[in-house]
Formats: sequence, structure tokens, C-alpha cells
Amino acid sequence: GQTLPLKFLEVNRDDNKLVVSNRRAVVETQMEDLSRGDVIDGIVKALKPYGAFVEVGGMSGLLHISQISMDRINDLEAVLKPGQRIKCMIIDHDKVNGRIALSTKTLEQEPGDMIKDPQRVYDNAEEAARVYLEKQELERKKREESAKDIVMGLGDALDDLTGGIEGDGEKEEEASDNLDSLLS
Repeated sequence: GQTLPLKFLEVNRDDNKLVVSNRRAVVETQMEDLSRGDVIDGIVKALKPYGAFVEVGGMSGLLHISQISMDRINDLEAVLKPGQRIKCMIIDHDKVNGRIALSTKTLEQEPGDMIKDPQRVYDNAEEAARVYLEKQELERKKREESAKDIVMGLGDALDDLTGGIEGDGEKEEEASDNLDSLLS
């Protein structure tokens, strides 16, 4: 006998029903080693009008046509071919459903490199990924700071509106009206 890893999909004692999946268990195990931002090697398995399915580590990931290049792709078959080895970045993954979203666009140094010189993209993939991820982190920190500034600014504005008028019903009502006008 052979031992297989299984994931329980459905257990129904009333109907005496048990549904398990070996594929889901294997995919879940493989997905544990993958992270957003990883650069991985893959093989193009199939081309569809909306992109390419790429086999990565025994799993299939989608390289959507909008994630292949910064330039518009008019003919997908001119850029990718089934059986072709490529490097791509994981931009999203759903460990529960075993889905992986891939990108080569994030690895381009210049818009259109995937169309004009894909080998250049593959050769510089790790460095391009590092630069891309650093830029993403910097943008995230800027958004965080902006949000913090907005929240702190609202706190100051509320302090200015109320200005130590607690206990005076008429002034509290005026502050409430001022707050309403500020928020609308």
C-alpha cells in the first residue's frame, strides 16, 4: 500500500459521507513554501485569450495577459509558447484554493522588455524583484504615514471645535454643528 496525504473537504455523519482530496493536500503543502514576491521558474503549459497557465513546482499558476508586460500584448503567442521556460514573480496566492497569480511585468526594467528581450527580464529577475518589492514597501509606508497624518489632523480639528466647552449645552450644540459641517 501507499500512504497519501489527504485534506478533508466534507464530513457528513448523517449521510455517512466523507470527501477527501489528495491534490488539495499536496497543493497546500507546496503553497506553504511560496510567498508573495518570490521569483520562481516555471513552464508555460497553456495559452488562453486571457493569459498563460504556468506550471510552478507541480502547481498551475495564472500569468494574466495584463501582468506579462507594461506594454500592450496584441498577440500572446508571439510572446509565450507552450513548453517555454520562464521566470515570474508571485504577486498573489490563495493557499485555501491553491491559486497562484504570477507576473513578469513586475520584473521588467523597461516597459516592453518581455516583448522585445525576455531573456534580459529572466537574467535580471531577482534584482528587478528586489527593487520592485522595495518600492512597494516604500509606497506602503507613505500611505500609512498619510493615513496617520489624516487621523491626527482630525483629532486636532475636533479639539479646535470643542475647545474645552464641555458642560455648556449651547456651546456643545455649536461644536456639534461645526463638526457636522466639517464632516460633510
